[in-house]
Amino acid sequence: MAKLTRTRSWPVRATGLLLVLEAAGLGGIGAYNVYQVDWQQVQQQAETTASLSPELVEAIQQTAAIVLLLGPPAVLALLAAFGFLFMLRVGWLLAMIVQALTLLACLLLYAEWEDLLRQEPMFVYPVMLYCILMVLYLNSSDIRAAFHVRERREPRETARGL
Repeated sequence: MAKLTRTRSWPVRATGLLLVLEAAGLGGIGAYNVYQVDWQQVQQQAETTASLSPELVEAIQQTAAIVLLLGPPAVLALLAAFGFLFMLRVGWLLAMIVQALTLLACLLLYAEWEDLLRQEPMFVYPVMLYCILMVLYLNSSDIRAAFHVRERREPRETARGL
């Protein structure tokens, strides 16, 4: 109950909203790539022939790679946003992990785009910039101070050994 009664500063609320925005963006990128695959053609080819055309296989692999790399950070970003909403210390840690995983996913997609993707993934540049700015903002003094736990002080008698 004490955690809910703490006053939340506007930077903490703003960070929670930024994490929700990040989760929506990562989910949107995944949904866009799923939408780009012609699933009716995949179904037709699967019913008529034993195998799919190389173009369809490549499109499905691209979509699967993007969804599998960006999906978990999107879910963790929502969990981190709830952590910020309820002022849980794990929220800050999850937010930092989300940024690291998203940067790693973007670097993997960028490094493997010639082998795995049909075209260069242009979305990685704004996503990487967003993650870098979020790391800087998460390490600002306002955000860090909101999650700082004060140490208990011992009474003076016990500290002196009396």
